[in-house]
Amino acid sequence: MAAKAVYTYEPIENILEETHPMLVDLVTREEMKRYFDDGVRFWRANCGGGKVYILMDYTNLRMNLDELDFYSTQVKRMLLVVAITVVRYGGELLQRTAGRMTAIKLHTPSNLYPDRGAALKVIRGLKEGAISLSDTHN
Repeated sequence: MAAKAVYTYEPIENILEETHPMLVDLVTREEMKRYFDDGVRFWRANCGGGKVYILMDYTNLRMNLDELDFYSTQVKRMLLVVAITVVRYGGELLQRTAGRMTAIKLHTPSNLYPDRGAALKVIRGLKEGAISLSDTHN
């Protein structure tokens, strides 16, 4: 069985956190679709149906850059259905690059930070109104 993302939901802060304790290597479109379907399924079962802030750890996540267009359509689906916004951190250079390229394709801020603390600070700033999505051009 392929490694999967691990999801947790913090209802008080309305943050769905996604981590990858083991390598998740998304090579094919089918793997990518299944990966994102798992996220939507967790959201439906645990997050009360409202949009959430997604805090995503890129550590141990890799995707096939040849399928960036398809990957981007899956991210767009998450943004339309599940997420207020996605704030990312960590990961290898290629995955960080894929995240930035996806954001460019979707005309959204990449919201990519060096560590969990910085990413969480951005989410809390957004929630408090101290910053706006247009301020998060990382």
